This record gives sequence, C-alpha cells and structure tokens, in this order.
Amino acid sequence: MLTEKQQHVLDEITDFISRYGKSPTIEELKNILAQKSKRGVTQYLEVLEKRGFITRGSGFRSITLGNGVGFQTTLNIPILGYANAGTPLVEATSGEYGSLPVSKKILSGTAEEYFILKVEGTSMNNFEVNGKIIDNGSYVLVKKDEVNMNEREAFLFIVNNAATLKVPKKEWKNLYLLPKSRDAYHTPIVLDEDDDVRVNGKVVDVFNF
Repeated sequence: MLTEKQQHVLDEITDFISRYGKSPTIEELKNILAQKSKRGVTQYLEVLEKRGFITRGSGFRSITLGNGVGFQTTLNIPILGYANAGTPLVEATSGEYGSLPVSKKILSGTAEEYFILKVEGTSMNNFEVNGKIIDNGSYVLVKKDEVNMNEREAFLFIVNNAATLKVPKKEWKNLYLLPKSRDAYHTPIVLDEDDDVRVNGKVVDVFNF
C-alpha cells in the first residue's frame, strides 16, 4: 500500500506519461508537486521504485511504470463540449468536460493536437469517418491543425461563435457547409467569403459508445 502522498506522486507521473508520451523530468515533477527541492522528489521516486511501481534508468526522462508496460498506451484527449450536426445554434466553448483516453495508435501526434466534441443533431448521420457514422451522441476526434478544406471530409466550423460539423464546398465567393444526412429536412448553410467563419479542425475519427 502507498501513502496518500506517494499515490499522488504516482498518479502525477502516470498522467504526465499518458498526456505527453514521455516521462517527466525531476525538475518538472518538482514543479508539478510543488516540492521545494529535487531531493524531495527523488525520495518519493526511491520509494515507488523499491515497491515496484516504477523503474528508473540513467537518462533525462528515464522513469517507466513498473507494470512491465512502460509508457502508457493511451493519451488523455480533452472533451471540450458540444458541436451541432445541424444548424449551428450551440455556442462554441472551450470549457473542460473531462477527457477520454485514446490509444496512441489512433493518434498521429501529441495530445495537444487533438480535442473531442460530442455531437448533437443528425445532419451528418449519412457520413462515415473510418467506416463509422457521425450521429447524434457520437464523439468526434478533431485534429486542430488540419484546416485545409476539401469536399471529401468533415470539418468543424465556427460560424458566429457557434460550432457545427459539415462538409465544405466552395463556389466563387460562396462557401457551402453541406449536411450529409438521411433526414431530408437538413439544408446547407450558405456563406459569403466575408462572413465570420473559420475552420477549427478536421474530424479524423468517430467514437460511438
């Protein structure tokens, strides 16, 4: 059994590895744990290593978890709120709604390059990403830096400070945000090039559970 403080140190190490795919340095742990000295951190590490919770090497980032797995196989991706698959009525928000552990094999980069939104609406329920439908209640994985639009993929658009998922189509000075739905009542959003709209990332995966 670990003391409450020892468990806290182990939890912080595990979370750091999960988020960044690498172990924290002694200096980083000192700051995270609000310790006055590196020696205080080292004492915690010595206890955790003695009890088999971690192992330490001689490198700069040499802490591995002692379960034999080493670095975590998932990264915690933040859930930032909701996006409409319909008319963009819900205000876009960056508030924290927790996180979802996602396999590093699904991601191509760091956790900071991604976020997750929960879908409200059915305007994309005839569109697949990796063979999975974007439906009401789906969670979509968005990659922030994928902002070069094309007419084959779904993107997160911010229109008048509201978030909506659509497939874009450009024609002259117009940008059409197209629904891909089995429900006939969904219509495109027609925008002018001077309208307040921006691409906030591309949908790279969908999770339905």
